[in-house]
Amino acid sequence: MTLDLRAAAVDYLAARRARGYRLADHDWLIRSFLDDLQRRDVTTITVADAVAFARWRPDTTQRWHAQRLHVIAGLAGYLHALDPAAAELVPAGLIRARVTRRHPYLYSDEQIRALLAAASALSPPPLAATMSTLIGLLSVSGMRVGEAIALDVGDLDIDRRVLRVTGKYGKRRLVPLHPSTVEALTSYLAGRPPDGPLFVGVRGNRLNANAARAVFGALMQQCRLQAQPGCGAPRLHDFRHSFAVNSLTEAQRSGSDVDARVAVLAGYLGHVDPACTYWYLEASPQLMAAVCERVAASFRRDHR
Repeated sequence: MTLDLRAAAVDYLAARRARGYRLADHDWLIRSFLDDLQRRDVTTITVADAVAFARWRPDTTQRWHAQRLHVIAGLAGYLHALDPAAAELVPAGLIRARVTRRHPYLYSDEQIRALLAAASALSPPPLAATMSTLIGLLSVSGMRVGEAIALDVGDLDIDRRVLRVTGKYGKRRLVPLHPSTVEALTSYLAGRPPDGPLFVGVRGNRLNANAARAVFGALMQQCRLQAQPGCGAPRLHDFRHSFAVNSLTEAQRSGSDVDARVAVLAGYLGHVDPACTYWYLEASPQLMAAVCERVAASFRRDHR
């Protein structure tokens, strides 16, 4: 009996999500791959078909090709375990792509104030309240945009001054808030029921992430924020980068243990791997200079 690839794919995605994986883009990529097999009346997955699907658009990046192959390879491995005849195992390393990080846009205090002022003047007033509060929260908490938009009213503990945040892979953490941030959130929620989404759009539903990014793009142009050398256009996500760099810069200036601050910041930001936090040491010229100075000072001490 031939294995039903589509039914097995649904089970595969459900099982992985039950273990905490978010699997962005997996649904439509797997559906597109299986649609292609069906059009050609193919009922098994081969390595050749997987690679051809990954490289279908030669005008896209090698990294995107590798990501497409990674998605199909995971499905193929699952199907092979159910029925070796249904799918070949896709070897690792067939498409190599070096992971590169986009250089972050680091907001100044003046730019953040300008964005908050522009957001507060938006129309209609509910949109102004939502966008100004969202920008304010992102700038002082370092949360991911998706984490903030996914918050419910019940995730805010006013008495303890914390937010219960769900991050990547379903990992939950508590994010402490400054009293002024709690006051701003309380004011934003005034008159709202004690349940439902924290950030809402103009119709009262949960704020749509793409809509928020589009509004922010207009605010960015209004405030004339230009792309910096080596950076793309400013994004909502860059508030997270600015928060992290400012935290490490403050630790360096105050003479605190930067390594200890990195460890604390990794938990605060919800990083699964602390290496993701150490990356911020090279994301800012000021921090990179400070790191070089520490290395030079250590070298001088060791060679006296």
